[in-house]
Amino acid sequence: MDRRNIVVIIALCILGTSCGPAAEPKERMYAEVESKLRGVAIPLAKPKAGDWLAKHKEDGQSFADYLRAQPVRKSRKQATIYICLLGDFTPEQKKVLETTQKYLEIFYQVPVKVHKKMELVDVPARAQRVHPTWGGDQLLSTYVLDEVLKPDRPDDALAYLAFTSSDLYPDPTWNFVFGQASLRERTGVWSIHRNGDPAKGEKAYQLCLRRTLHTASHETGHILTIQHCTAFDCNMNGVNSQDEGDRKPLTMCPVCLRKVCWNLQVEPAKYLGELESFCRENKLTAEADWYRDAAAVLKN
Repeated sequence: MDRRNIVVIIALCILGTSCGPAAEPKERMYAEVESKLRGVAIPLAKPKAGDWLAKHKEDGQSFADYLRAQPVRKSRKQATIYICLLGDFTPEQKKVLETTQKYLEIFYQVPVKVHKKMELVDVPARAQRVHPTWGGDQLLSTYVLDEVLKPDRPDDALAYLAFTSSDLYPDPTWNFVFGQASLRERTGVWSIHRNGDPAKGEKAYQLCLRRTLHTASHETGHILTIQHCTAFDCNMNGVNSQDEGDRKPLTMCPVCLRKVCWNLQVEPAKYLGELESFCRENKLTAEADWYRDAAAVLKN
């Protein structure tokens, strides 16, 4: 038996997953997600100046690495994503967020419910700043994670996420961050602030929606212990700018898709079909075509 397969089987046993004959077809099915789709995956190109990997050294995360990390998983006890709405939103932003909630329900196969609404006036001054260079108001993302979400997280939460229209910063040395998540506390926060104004027409709405879907699914992936991908073009690539984010796909690469399918215990082709339907309904044609083609590969 291949040594890598032995490592995977050991990790599955440690995690309490059945290692008997009944589990083998499922594990083969998830392994085929990675092996069959590698042929249609695009290897990650050398980073441009200013890109995430040009500034941050990361080794990536294989499926065996993922299992060894004992990841946060969907279970009977953790089977709902909860949302905290922080601050005010325009009608168009609300529409984007409602569509994003529906996307997360499909992407992570759990109900998504609004748990709390919080006004910006309730955020203490120590968790806010005016950016020292360009002067915009910002919220401290770690405050949201540690003092808003963590103490209020429902017991059955797979994840507890905050949406805000305010700009975020994670540390005084950073200019901003699109979103941030805690890998072990099952919390995450992201902002729609830098995603464009969805009220400026159909093109602007679609761009804002795509950016919001990307950040939401990416940060929730971190909550499920999926680290940044360094192998292929992938939803889970690190992003250092809006330009870099717009170059990244909404879809997962074969390795990260295998992690998601295993975590959620879904039938891969059916799962991809549900994502295709969502993307078709929301005019995300390129993504819908990718899901359609990937499902066809898996069925062969």
